[in-house]
Amino acid sequence: MKNGIRQNHSDVMEPESGLWLDNLPRVFPLESDSRTRWLASILNSIHESVVVIDLNSTIIYANSAYTRSLGVPVAKVLGKKLTDLEPKSPILDVLRSGKPIADDPYHIKALGGLDIVANINPIYENDRLIGVVAVFRDRSEVQHLEEKLRQTMDEVQELRSRLLETDDLVLESPPMRKIMELVMRLGRVDTTVLITGESGTGKEIIAKIIHRTGKRQDQAFVTINCGAIPENLLESELFGYEKGAFTGASKEGKVGLLEIADNGTLFLDEISELPYNLQVKLLRVIQEQKFMRIGSLKETKVDVRFLAAANRDLKTMVQEKTFREDLFYRLNVIPLRLPPLRERKQDIAPMARHFLQKFNDKYSQQKKLLPEVYRYFEACYWPGNVRELENLMERLVVSALNDTIDLQDETLASYFSSETNTQPVAVYDIISLKEAREKVEKDLIQKSLSLYGSARRAAKILGVDHSTLTRKAWKYGLKLDSQQE
Repeated sequence: MKNGIRQNHSDVMEPESGLWLDNLPRVFPLESDSRTRWLASILNSIHESVVVIDLNSTIIYANSAYTRSLGVPVAKVLGKKLTDLEPKSPILDVLRSGKPIADDPYHIKALGGLDIVANINPIYENDRLIGVVAVFRDRSEVQHLEEKLRQTMDEVQELRSRLLETDDLVLESPPMRKIMELVMRLGRVDTTVLITGESGTGKEIIAKIIHRTGKRQDQAFVTINCGAIPENLLESELFGYEKGAFTGASKEGKVGLLEIADNGTLFLDEISELPYNLQVKLLRVIQEQKFMRIGSLKETKVDVRFLAAANRDLKTMVQEKTFREDLFYRLNVIPLRLPPLRERKQDIAPMARHFLQKFNDKYSQQKKLLPEVYRYFEACYWPGNVRELENLMERLVVSALNDTIDLQDETLASYFSSETNTQPVAVYDIISLKEAREKVEKDLIQKSLSLYGSARRAAKILGVDHSTLTRKAWKYGLKLDSQQE
């Protein structure tokens, strides 16, 4: 077979089916042959246009998509010479050369004109050229799909670039990857989002990403910490006031944060600390997108997207009547909980490396952490979460005496010796003191061996002799390999 389509009927139908493809120029216009009608039905059902010409450049078949695209009946196409209709058609080039043409864009001037993308193949039988088949589609459709693909790729690239601009974003653990998938979707809509999580988990960073990946990214992102501003000033900060509205007010009045955030995003951090009397006013703004400055009788309209964050359980506060139920449900349209570090241990080591590089660059240092330190971090309890880890890394870069930091470093040892950084011991059942002591001993020895990889180093950290640790390890069935001993 040469380049092109070898029309051997035994390849496409049963051998006993006759010569319906062998007689292609003769049988296509006929309706008496059932197999011809079957093939025509198939070709008429596809979206692409199909045209077949014989060696004399006569159009012997055209499917419905072809005639429909030209707006002419099939009778005006069949039997016509392509040389008369389109003398410069690439179909004729294939008929002369016998070589196929793939994805060729051109304009059909005849029959009303049409911009198409064509795939043209010669038809061979027994190594003899008997005709040409062309399959093509409207080029505008292809261009539309290409444009949509370009737009999608541009959007993806833009989102990626904005994410790279976000400081301190580390995504290694499955929980954070799932959250980031949701965050990317939330950026496309204007719905209210309530971000919850323990202190230091990165709620404001997530809020910024939602803003940066949304249609308001070119507008203001305004943050107000509801717990950091005194109650008597919080209302004026949010809503602003007219001149002379109250004693001590500015003579010019003041624009509130709601107006500053107009067309942008307002992030209400520590929303749980918002005074009860202001919760009603905030609810109205979220629902109606309008408010009145203090001392004003005129309503101000705004277009603001609201994001809120809380490190307290708002449902419990609703039950205790310290947070309005209607405001809670208005904020909690999309709940987004950020897990603490203890639930995303895969992020701890990459995050520590990130902060180490960040503060090395900031303070012109070359500090490095040994692998044992990263393993120790993963085993630690971090009540302050990401913020605590960041603070520790800055302290190590600034205070550590050696460029290579191990677990014996004074700064590190001092930090983890404080009570605030000690993981609480959980008691789930009543057991004897002897059993409890043995369990704690076993867990400590097992963890220290895993962290330090050496019985001598583990014994030094635990404050016992090497022989004591080895004996207790054997007692609790903790086998030591040759490297650990």
